[in-house]
Amino acid sequence: MTSLTITIPLSPKAVKPNARSHWRRKAQGNHTYRKQAWAAATVVVKGKPPRWLKAKMEVKAYFKTMNFPDPTNLMASLKAAEDGLQDAGVIVNDRDLWPERPQMFKDAANPRIELTITPES
Repeated sequence: MTSLTITIPLSPKAVKPNARSHWRRKAQGNHTYRKQAWAAATVVVKGKPPRWLKAKMEVKAYFKTMNFPDPTNLMASLKAAEDGLQDAGVIVNDRDLWPERPQMFKDAANPRIELTITPES
């Protein structure tokens, strides 16, 4: 497997870095988003996780409108999803998962995040 792509929903408002959420709501949002990423990755790897030691992650984000977030905030809101990739066995430790600059697009009919993970030597 040279790379894998998973599709997850946009992050919930509670996990965004500038959200002013109650700690319990934020914790629940992180937990849910982590499980969504784990489930999406588990389906893609079909029970045979690659357990890469190092990998790069390309992010394509599709939003309902052209009102895109700032790239740093987008990446911060994906932390729980990165943890879900580790839980699914895509990467051994998410500290070795390096993101590329995210690309952002408008897709009003199907807002989502596409993560493409490619191993590095």
